Amino acid sequence: MLVLAGMLLVGLGIRLVVLNIPGHYGDIAVTARWAENMARYGPWDFYLHDGAVYPALLYFYWPLGALFHGDALLHAVKGLSIPFDLALAIVLYLVARRLTNDRRALLAPAIYLFNPAVLLAGPIWGQVDAAGALAFVGALWAVAEGRYPAAGALAVLSALVKPQFGLVALPVILLAILQGRRGAGWRPLALSGLGALAAYVVVALPLRLTPALYLERVQYAGSLQPSTSLNAPNPWGMLIGYKIPDGGLFWVGAALLVIGLAMALLPLSRRQDLVTILAVGLFVVFAFYFLPTRVHERYLFPAMAVLAPLAAASWRVLGAYLILTVAFALTIVYGLAATTSFPLPPDLKHLLVQRTAVVWIGLTMLGVAATLVVLLVQRPLRSEARS
Repeated sequence: MLVLAGMLLVGLGIRLVVLNIPGHYGDIAVTARWAENMARYGPWDFYLHDGAVYPALLYFYWPLGALFHGDALLHAVKGLSIPFDLALAIVLYLVARRLTNDRRALLAPAIYLFNPAVLLAGPIWGQVDAAGALAFVGALWAVAEGRYPAAGALAVLSALVKPQFGLVALPVILLAILQGRRGAGWRPLALSGLGALAAYVVVALPLRLTPALYLERVQYAGSLQPSTSLNAPNPWGMLIGYKIPDGGLFWVGAALLVIGLAMALLPLSRRQDLVTILAVGLFVVFAFYFLPTRVHERYLFPAMAVLAPLAAASWRVLGAYLILTVAFALTIVYGLAATTSFPLPPDLKHLLVQRTAVVWIGLTMLGVAATLVVLLVQRPLRSEARS
């Protein structure tokens, strides 16, 4: 516990330092506006004056909008990911302890807290993907422990933090159904549904956010940039290029996503242990990142969290994790360099934005993802995790 506490303190210190690096001013300005409008109008009237597809985060922006103004507010909203990073590191340690011994479990928070991709996407960029990842991992852990109300609540909370994180509901629902078929009846599914309903009411009712209004906001946000890839080096980005109108390719990507998500869930039909549940969560993230169009560079972020306990339990998975981290970090640097005045040496920026670099980074990520799929569907990982 002392080592974990030391990690948290060092991780906090690093984040406070990198917080001063210029990030994505456009995203920070938008979230600062949300904070100001939450403070000005309150949650009840917020959606009469503004719109946001991250409703659960509005409650955290609210006090920042009331306490800070101007540059201080921009700085505060840019650092909102920090407390979620620290909380997630603790959760990753607790999950990893279910897979390996206490000392080796410390690898999970270490490779997350000191992960360059996590630092770039959070306190440097100014996004709060750590909040969605926290709920995402929590939902998988809860359903693995048979805590269905918590799993349902966290799955909905994931979606209300950021829509793409809501895909964790798929393994939660499937596991509840599978447990029902094994003699538990409708109880797991019903409890998951009650938890989901309670979470939605707690978050959405004060905002007067109906499901129809929320889906409308999500659909609108998804239609703003109808492109093949938004700086994500997936097959669309590698083969066609970034920010090319996707047209009819959108439906091709959507069909591939449905197939990919179905395949991602298949391992649960054979096993429902924690390793398999975490692996399926990872496969869902991979499906959403590599198969559809309109994917942003940061959409791989939850993989950095879900994969950490598995990497702590397996040296082979750890090696793949480290390679994936470097490739993912480069894609985030590319996104910042291509859309902002991110401070980067000119030669490095010139090299990074070359088509060849994009293809090699994308191929590396695809290769690592395929390797992880092979490693995580093998039974030997289970015995290695316990050793």
